[in-house]
Amino acid sequence: MRKRVKVEFQDESGTKYSLAVEGRVSREKVLKIMDLMDLVEGDQQLEAPPIDTSSSFGKVLNLIDTAYAGKEFSSADIARDYEEIHGQGIPLSMVSTYLARLTERGMLKRQKFGNSWVYRRVHLAPDQVALK
Repeated sequence: MRKRVKVEFQDESGTKYSLAVEGRVSREKVLKIMDLMDLVEGDQQLEAPPIDTSSSFGKVLNLIDTAYAGKEFSSADIARDYEEIHGQGIPLSMVSTYLARLTERGMLKRQKFGNSWVYRRVHLAPDQVALK
């Protein structure tokens, strides 16, 4: 038996949205639909305050947004790319702490992969979404 999920919602400006999914609908797919709803609605609770991009935390977040938009990555990937871009190393423990904080804020999702964590960005920046 095929599963069918239909989601309807309305944004603040009154635009109505309807999305139907049929087939193998998993919990993860439903969560992605919920992420899309939050993105379309412009949920202010998910937006973080501005981050100082000159700090190491800001540089890590900027690296994630530019090099890993829509991709999975590990703390080792971030540490390696940080050193290549900024010409100075960053301790792996510091990168892990930053990624944990971003996960707690809801900006990243993480998933266990073997004995390490794999992360991905939850929402794309508004300038990365193509509107027609």
